[in-house]
Amino acid sequence: MKKMKTASLLIASIMVFSVFFGCNKTPEDTSSLASEPALSAPESQAPSKAPSSSPSAAPSSSGTSSAAASGPDDKATSLKNIVTSNKDFNKLFVNNPIDKAYLAEMEKATSTADMIKVNEKYTKLWQTEIDSGYKKLLAKAPESKKKSYQKRQERWVKGTPDDLKKIAEKAQSAGAMAQLEASGETMEFYRERAAAIYKNLFTHDPKFTYAYSAKK
Repeated sequence: MKKMKTASLLIASIMVFSVFFGCNKTPEDTSSLASEPALSAPESQAPSKAPSSSPSAAPSSSGTSSAAASGPDDKATSLKNIVTSNKDFNKLFVNNPIDKAYLAEMEKATSTADMIKVNEKYTKLWQTEIDSGYKKLLAKAPESKKKSYQKRQERWVKGTPDDLKKIAEKAQSAGAMAQLEASGETMEFYRERAAAIYKNLFTHDPKFTYAYSAKK
């Protein structure tokens, strides 16, 4: 009887030991399998952080703003090449003192606000040239030409509000630089009209002078 009890106890001890050993082994296997995704997770997170990283986004943002600033700046420090049907006048106009002064001031401008002020200043100067040049044109032109010149000027004056509106609307596509774009195109609008008037004046008075040079 005692032998049977001893055998039973031995069998029970073996079963308990087997169960205990098996339970301890299973978590180890489970933990080792679970550790594989745990190790790969940082690897999968690493690239996901790069696109959303604010430091990497900041340079691209600042790069865009600096490029936008340099774009208008480059454009602002240059002028449209005005070509008329009179080649001799073209050679004369390309060296006009107003453009030279404009470019010199633009080179000194250190901000968008400064460039806008320069554009506005030279818009007024070209308006003055239009008024002055037109008066000289009527004074120098023969009677047979005066009426034609007057009609052209009246047509230009009448269409100016709509033309300026179109310039402003088109400039909106420049975004943050819209005001600079509009001021530059407005200045060019009056500059082109002044050139047209002076081209006609040149045919009657090749030695004409600009109102701007008269102030110097």
